Amino acid sequence: MESNGGPPEVRTTTLATLPSDLEEQTLSIFDTLVSKGEIIYEPSTTDTVEDQGFKFEFCLAPHLRRKPITPSDAPERKTGQGSNPFLNPDPNFVLSAVGPSHLLLLNKYCVYRPCLLLITRHFAPQSDSLDRSDLKAAWALLTHFKHKHMMIFNCGYEAGSSQGHKHMQLWRYPDESAMGFELFPSKATSTSEITGDIANVPHQHFVLRLPADVNEAKLVEAYSELHQAVQECHAMHGGGPAYNVVLVKEWMCLIPRRHCGLDKGAGANAAAMVGLVWLISNAEKQIWSAEYFKYLGYSR
Repeated sequence: MESNGGPPEVRTTTLATLPSDLEEQTLSIFDTLVSKGEIIYEPSTTDTVEDQGFKFEFCLAPHLRRKPITPSDAPERKTGQGSNPFLNPDPNFVLSAVGPSHLLLLNKYCVYRPCLLLITRHFAPQSDSLDRSDLKAAWALLTHFKHKHMMIFNCGYEAGSSQGHKHMQLWRYPDESAMGFELFPSKATSTSEITGDIANVPHQHFVLRLPADVNEAKLVEAYSELHQAVQECHAMHGGGPAYNVVLVKEWMCLIPRRHCGLDKGAGANAAAMVGLVWLISNAEKQIWSAEYFKYLGYSR
């Protein structure tokens, strides 16, 4: 049952009481909504490329051309009013509450089977950094799912966010053996010293491995240290404040952003910046190169 002007009534869970079969439920509901045409999804074709020693995967997903993108200057990016699909989400897409402040939804526009959204119950701008409750909710899901997942967060329009209401995205971690390479943040080795010099990565990046005994405090501390590095990078280049976050159980990576890429005809979110590039058409392949990653972020 939907409320007026707010999120649907969903039983609040503690982070320790997520449904045990959440992953199985998610796939079942996803397949049902795809069969009804309510979720936009088609299997994608992929191929791996390399430029100047940097490997990345193209994923051709032409159905993404149907995905709306809220303009950078749209008032709903600041107020949440107007065209905001997350303020009162379709209850058919709501999977579970995640603690008192977040809802887990199925994404309407999917590259993978399935793609998930972790949204704030009440409006917060997508240009706001993640706070303790956001990290806690994301971590609860990453540690709850049976299969390894990744979380991304596109902080701001230039980071590739399509909507202005704060949301994170999750999906199963890619099969690196099938791609023929591992995502570059996996190469970071230190839990205490930020890694920003991974070989052949053309753009600025900041990575910390997470200790095996990571808890909420350590997660927040790692994020704060990485975010400080992003801010310093922006200040050095006179840019800011947009950035991407990619989080898995083993590491956290933040990447400062200058451009979303739509101005050049090839938009990029956090997934793209670690090597998972989604394409609407094959023509976009001509745009992507090591130099383009530098344009989207900052050259090392």
